[in-house]
Amino acid sequence: MHLTDTTLQVYHRHYKIPLETYFNTVAHFLDPWDERAYQFAVHQFLEETKDGGIVGMVRQEKDENYVYLDAAVRYPVQQ
Repeated sequence: MHLTDTTLQVYHRHYKIPLETYFNTVAHFLDPWDERAYQFAVHQFLEETKDGGIVGMVRQEKDENYVYLDAAVRYPVQQ
């Protein structure tokens, strides 16, 4: 078996999501402030927009109206 190397290009994507929308998206998570919930929310957005990116680490900030997600999204690079 021969393994091939894959090169990934990483982009930081920034999302501003109304709190109600965010809570509806991650409703099945026990802790909506867990990184897995953030990753799921970004993954859902990527699927909706037919973006083939792979979600990596996601950081979160919030205020009284919005959650702000800063996501590392990776894309395989063809060589």
